Amino acid sequence: MADDLAKFFGDMGAVILGPVATVEQAERHTQAAEAAILDIDLKGRRVFPIADELMRRNVPFVFFSGYRDIAIPEHLRHASSLSKSATRTTVFDALFTPQSYRSGARPEETGSEDIFALLPKLRLAARLLLGDVSASDRLVERTLERALVEVETKPTGQATADWLSGIMAEIARSCGSSLLH
Repeated sequence: MADDLAKFFGDMGAVILGPVATVEQAERHTQAAEAAILDIDLKGRRVFPIADELMRRNVPFVFFSGYRDIAIPEHLRHASSLSKSATRTTVFDALFTPQSYRSGARPEETGSEDIFALLPKLRLAARLLLGDVSASDRLVERTLERALVEVETKPTGQATADWLSGIMAEIARSCGSSLLH
């Protein structure tokens, strides 16, 4: 399954850092990761310390496991928890829908209101949505242009990452194929 997901995301243009077999190997990638799919149990060890670091960095992640009986710590329950029978599209949606960015912390605590910090996530999400580097850059550009026009209508209390992800998803649905040209 890990190799299949790596191929799926790699074919869409993502830089793949794994798969890895141990928590120690996963730790080596936490600073470079822009998104993560975490198997809860790696050779008998839980990946919760990896999830904590990703959450601290405001990196979207999902838990992906064959075990249903593993208790996820309360502070990590905001992340999607998918069974290994989930489709690749379900994994993608869990990673890049606005809900996956929510960490329970206020945006000012995580730095998620910093547009420059959000750009790598926006670019990755766009690349995964469209699979073409030039088209994904155009999607990010249109997302930011629209955000500038609509900034006054941004819902109070909504994290900027969530708001921008929603705009991007809407643009991709409505005119994503035209961005490929």
